[in-house]
Amino acid sequence: MFKNRFAFIFISIFGLSYLFAGCAIRPQVDFYLSPVETAEGQEIDKKTGSVTVENEGVRITVSALDILDLLKVTSDARVNPYIYINDWGVAKPLYTVFEVTIKNNRESNVSIDPSSAVLLDEEGEQYDAIPYEAFKERYAAYPGLERDIIYYQSPPPYRYRWWHPWYYHYDRYWWRSRPYSAWRVYDDSYIKRSVAKATLLKSAKLYSGGKKQGFLVFPKLKPDSGELKIIIPGVTVFHRDRERRLEFRFHFKQLPAVKD
Repeated sequence: MFKNRFAFIFISIFGLSYLFAGCAIRPQVDFYLSPVETAEGQEIDKKTGSVTVENEGVRITVSALDILDLLKVTSDARVNPYIYINDWGVAKPLYTVFEVTIKNNRESNVSIDPSSAVLLDEEGEQYDAIPYEAFKERYAAYPGLERDIIYYQSPPPYRYRWWHPWYYHYDRYWWRSRPYSAWRVYDDSYIKRSVAKATLLKSAKLYSGGKKQGFLVFPKLKPDSGELKIIIPGVTVFHRDRERRLEFRFHFKQLPAVKD
């Protein structure tokens, strides 16, 4: 009897441990994007994997984000707009994401338009940067606020209590004199749109010494994309009554991840 009870307890603990382990998020890294040295005066930081180009006082730093970096965007992976988690808890990227920092070291203003950025692979396939409107359309199950939830204080024990509907509850004889509190409840789609809106690189005017940081997002690359080139043409510098558009190029290479 004791042996059977011990075996039951052991199997229960093992099963629960397996269940909880299966619920944990496990990132899957298939490949990395590593910066490539070129003859165009790029500065490569091997520690961070970033590449920097400065032209006429405008300094732009670009670094590729893998699934481990993307998981850090939100504390809850379920509301992360850049990743997908399957039923087994394996997390994969939905897009090719780069973090971009633009610094204006000029005396005059600079304007940026990240919507014109493109990504080219080794075969010449060209990908346009994905704007916020695409995320807004993808995660549009419940536009805006889903609902307000109102909680009333519980009535005295001798009162009759009932609920109508599921997100309100009150006593039909006591509701007029009872205080309540309200919370706004947002669905996952709304939070995903909010995260994308807050993290994407936006068009802006940078004053002297100003800096902007955000994500450039492109469609997910094929496993054999090879060498990549990011072109950011939407940078305009102003000097007195004149303006001039600059183009920045960054080179990366797709490398397979080392499997354990």
